[in-house]
Formats: sequence, structure tokens, C-alpha cells
Amino acid sequence: MKKKKNISDKAIELINQQKIRPIPRWEFVAKNWGLWLALTMSLGALVLGTGVSWFGVVENIITPYLWLLVALVFLGISFFLFEKTKRAYRFSKWWVIAIIGIVGLIIGGVLFRAGVANKIDRRLETTIPFYRQMVPMKLQTWNRPELGYLSGTITKVADGNNFEIKDFGGNTWSISGQNILVRGRTRIETGAEIKLVGTKTGEGEFLAEEIRPWAGRRN
Repeated sequence: MKKKKNISDKAIELINQQKIRPIPRWEFVAKNWGLWLALTMSLGALVLGTGVSWFGVVENIITPYLWLLVALVFLGISFFLFEKTKRAYRFSKWWVIAIIGIVGLIIGGVLFRAGVANKIDRRLETTIPFYRQMVPMKLQTWNRPELGYLSGTITKVADGNNFEIKDFGGNTWSISGQNILVRGRTRIETGAEIKLVGTKTGEGEFLAEEIRPWAGRRN
């Protein structure tokens, strides 16, 4: 008993000397909430990166390398933050990484299918000066009329098979066709951005076989 008392006395003496004070409960709560908030934001950035990566890969309109890097970086950050939570020790590290990655892919895919990823890309283009330099558009993919690929904005409509577009290089094209296959939610109306598959028939003339939305859905 005497030995235990001496140890207790020494512990109390040490606490008094170093002026150690118990950490308030609110500080624990604040740190816990802060950790989960940071994890939620990191997962949000992961989903965003994954969604725009889906957009770049499937639609083949933008170069997705930056967004793939963003997704990978926030996958790592999300894992790191999760490992700081109280019950993280219960789960296998590789299992956690796999689950976070799968969640990111699924929700990111939903963002892409809903057209949100395309809107985010366009919004960033208008708000961040050097964004398009970091994430260039692959206009060349859909700006090869001699190979049957053309894209642009509809400027005039006669009917669903006859209209005009201005391509993204500023050139005007007269589009014609018969029973043109229209994919996705494409609308043949002034201001709509579209992609065309068909044949160049002359200077500024294009015979369309298929019309697709410029972006927002897999097609």
C-alpha cells in the first residue's frame, strides 16, 4: 500500500509541476466533428474528381488526367482521415480503400449520367482563368468532318432533318438528312450543342446520319 501511495504522490507531483490539465470534453467533440467534416469534404472531392473523370473518359470531350489525379489524391486523403476515426481499427485497410474507391466510382458515375459533371466542367471553365489549359477539350475528336465527325451549336432550324450549326471553330455548316437517328435527350433547337456522325458532302455541307448531345450522357 505504501508503494502505491508513493507512486500516486509522484504522479500528482508531476502533474502539478507540468501544470497538466484535463482536456475539456468539448474539445474532444470538436475534434471528432472536425474529423468527420474533413472526411466528408474529402469524399465529396473524390466523387467530384471521379464524376468529371467519367465525363472525360466516356464522352471523350476533355482530357481527364487532372481529374483522375484529383480522385486518387482524395482517395488517399479520405483513407487517411478514416484511419483517424475511433473504430477504424476494426476494418481491414485494403477493405476500406476498396469501399471508398467503389463509392467514389458509383456516385461519380451517377453525377456523370445526370449531366452534373459536364455542368461542373463548364462552370469551372468560366470561373477559373487557367482551367481549360489544365483540362483541355478534345475538340479534335469531334471536329473531323472529312472523317464523318462534326460538332457545334445549332444556329438555325428548318426542321428536324435540315438545320445549320456553327462548329467550335466558328465555321457554319448546313446539315441535312433523312430520318436522322437522334440519341439521348438531344433537341434540335437553336442554341443546342450537338455532335454529328455522317458524311461531308461539300464545302460547309454535311449529311447527318446520327445526332448526339454534345455532353452529359453516354452515347
